[in-house]
Amino acid sequence: MRGRRRETLGAEAAFRREIAPWALLGLTLGLVEGATAAVLIKKTFATAGDPWIVNLAVAFVSGAPALSNVVSFVWANIAHGRARIGLMVGLQTGFALLVGLLGVAPRALSGLAFAVASILVARVVWTGILTVRAAVWSANYPRASLGRYTGRIVIVSSLAVSAAAALAALVLDRHLFDSRWLFGGGAAAGLLAAWLYRATRVRREFQLLAEENAAVGRTEPFDLGMLFEILRKDPHFREYMFWMGIYGGGNLMLTSQLVVIFSEQLHLSASLQIALLSVIPLALLPVFVPFWARMFDAGHVIVYRSRQGWALVTAVAVTTAGTWMHSVPLLALGALLLAFAYAGANLGWNLGHNDFASVGRAQHYMGVHVTLTGVRGAIGPPAGILIYQWLESLRPGSGMYSLVLPLVFVTIGALGFSHMRRVMERKGT
Repeated sequence: MRGRRRETLGAEAAFRREIAPWALLGLTLGLVEGATAAVLIKKTFATAGDPWIVNLAVAFVSGAPALSNVVSFVWANIAHGRARIGLMVGLQTGFALLVGLLGVAPRALSGLAFAVASILVARVVWTGILTVRAAVWSANYPRASLGRYTGRIVIVSSLAVSAAAALAALVLDRHLFDSRWLFGGGAAAGLLAAWLYRATRVRREFQLLAEENAAVGRTEPFDLGMLFEILRKDPHFREYMFWMGIYGGGNLMLTSQLVVIFSEQLHLSASLQIALLSVIPLALLPVFVPFWARMFDAGHVIVYRSRQGWALVTAVAVTTAGTWMHSVPLLALGALLLAFAYAGANLGWNLGHNDFASVGRAQHYMGVHVTLTGVRGAIGPPAGILIYQWLESLRPGSGMYSLVLPLVFVTIGALGFSHMRRVMERKGT
């Protein structure tokens, strides 16, 4: 009883030390988060080069959060056996400085290339932060309350990201001050977060590091060879990854296409674009997570995805209809439905691999999932934009019909999950 009380007090103390840094980092992250960063790039560098070059830049920026996952296993191997807090502070500092560099990018083609590169590198560093953070949280919070503590931090961080997106929208439309200062402010928030995070401690870190160092030679680091081995030996997980590739690829195409179409075809203001694509989905995410969490806990991830997948299909269909009809109310409904679907998708993405992995291999299966997500991030958004540009070259104004592609992909993915569920139920597994 006394040990449990000490554990609870330790978790509360750890939570109090972490909440402010993650809220501040949310303000920094909000400026390089997919849709917001894409709108900022499109607005800031609209005349820096040919439209197709700017639109491809938008595609890479919107896909950067997924693309950066390719190097997650590298960060996991770097962190292995190292003190977590010092590494985390260094990563947070680097992330903040990279965001700040965006403020000095010249408004020219060279500046566009510099901005895209800075965002991509910043997202790679952010992937490192998330990878290291997972170990810190696992050590500091008891398993029985891990979800409660981390959920509160994620909610606060999500709201901070949403607030940064809303501020960016306001600045872009009302010209309150030069948008360069946004990135300076974001960098300052991130540097303050890193300074505050120095006070964080990892519970029994000496034991964690000793176990990791002792495991060298007994545990195999994740690499591409292991990725192919897992896919070859586990046909059920391989099929799940196949349908996730189609489903997730369609989802990743959507944002970059919407940014370009909203700007070039519907001529929506930057603030409205960011509200529809970032503020509403991020702000409402905490509202919908509990609903999906209960569904996830009720059964296998295949059953879960066979239901959650159709939520995204509905959201994409409504958003597509709203775009084609130039209906802002319908687009707002689509944003609401996307928030609902994304809350469920995020939960499934973070936890779904556990239903396939054997004991001790969960991190390897997550490595497969994360790496393939990065591949989707590299292919999906540019492919969607190239289809848009091709349709525009055939007939100006027809580019908006490229939205058929993500709709078809997410629908095929949802059908695939439903097929897997029926097979699983027939076999009684």
